[in-house]
Amino acid sequence: MMNTPPGPTLLGVDVIWIETMSSVEEVRAASMAAIAEGMPYTATCSFDTAGRTMMGVMPDALVRAFDGLEAAPLAFGANCGVGAPDILVTVLAMAEAGIPVVSKGNCGVPQFVGTEIVYSGTPDLMARYAALAIDAGASIIGGCCGTSPEHLASMRGAIDAHTKGDVPTIDQI
Repeated sequence: MMNTPPGPTLLGVDVIWIETMSSVEEVRAASMAAIAEGMPYTATCSFDTAGRTMMGVMPDALVRAFDGLEAAPLAFGANCGVGAPDILVTVLAMAEAGIPVVSKGNCGVPQFVGTEIVYSGTPDLMARYAALAIDAGASIIGGCCGTSPEHLASMRGAIDAHTKGDVPTIDQI
């Protein structure tokens, strides 16, 4: 008989990754489902250029979505919604919460070119975003829509070479 590792598993899943949420109610519902299954979880919302989700949630309000739950998330943060600079402003607003912060920005702004959607972000832009995300307080950094293997390789190189610096200002971002 095989020894199974301690702790719950759900078909080999290690973490429930909840993302692209818009309201506190849906974050709480998904979090409660993960907790009911005995699973650790993360949760991210999608914020727009005005710094709100489409349901009006501000970044500092997201941390309160977990109040009273039996288990806090492993991390929380932002994904999708906007390009790299805008998501970093959101990360700055979340970094003081005491929970690790996720930053998964889109690779620039989507544009139609003919019949295809093309994102404006370059590998260099995403590398600069990754370094600034570290300085802004993100612990988990990735890319969302439009991010390619080339972007990820550039981000990885920037993360490996970066020494955490001062928290960036809005002007630096």
